[in-house]
Amino acid sequence: MVMKREILVTADKRVSELMKEFNEVFSFLRLRLYTSEARLYIGVEALTPYRVDIDSTIGQVRVKKCCDGVISIDGSKSIGALEAEFYNIFGLVAQVCYTTAAGENIYTYQKEQDQMTLSEFNAHCEAEGCIKGEWR
Repeated sequence: MVMKREILVTADKRVSELMKEFNEVFSFLRLRLYTSEARLYIGVEALTPYRVDIDSTIGQVRVKKCCDGVISIDGSKSIGALEAEFYNIFGLVAQVCYTTAAGENIYTYQKEQDQMTLSEFNAHCEAEGCIKGEWR
């Protein structure tokens, strides 16, 4: 049975809280947030140097400060739509990632993955024997 739960992302939400909630709902997936410079390196190299401080709030690390915005995350949202919303609303690069059965950490940057919903991709990762992620 799929747990139906909505995660609301607002400027006052702590990044670590968001990461933990995301992993609780999608146990085979993790959500990472990066500065806008990371867009240049997606699929090319590790994004770790561009990761935002997880102890900060979204409002503290966001690039776009002009507008209030809220992102609603649930299982019916596609990976690509989620990542685009983070960039358009907060100016942040969001990446959904997972750990293969062999223990390799992978970002979802392929078109076919980005078109899948979060629930579909979480179920796919489970079926493939991926390792449940620790949100950190």
